[in-house]
Amino acid sequence: MTPGESRFVEEMGQFLGSLGMTPMSGRMWGWLLICEPAEQTAAEIAEALQASRGAISGTARLLATSGLIRRSTRGGDRREYFSAPPEGLDSLLGSAAGIYRQMRTIAERGLEAVSDRSVESRTRLQEFHDVMAFVEREVPRVIATYLSERSEGRR
Repeated sequence: MTPGESRFVEEMGQFLGSLGMTPMSGRMWGWLLICEPAEQTAAEIAEALQASRGAISGTARLLATSGLIRRSTRGGDRREYFSAPPEGLDSLLGSAAGIYRQMRTIAERGLEAVSDRSVESRTRLQEFHDVMAFVEREVPRVIATYLSERSEGRR
């Protein structure tokens, strides 16, 4: 792995780690986004990331469940191969609206809980609610536009 590739992989690990995933998840996904060949065995990933096979196996389960990586096999080969297909983000993008809807709903309950307070007292929570409602409405539209443009670009 080149120094630039190593920096990228480590930055992905730190970034996903800051979002609540394990740093190894970010490192493995980062590696699968840039590795050649695009499909790698657990042993190849472990060697590239200087990690144990156990860490790779557990991380692969997490990333496959979230849809960020694909697991596959080849006829006559007992090993599993892992890759990060371009459409891997689709499931993550698709769940974004649900996350914002949940945050908006929680904000609504919070606004109900403090409904007896002054408007000034509710301002921060109202702003949070309004932003979440806006994002909940707009993010799916942006994602749909992106997916449509991506699909048209592949024809």
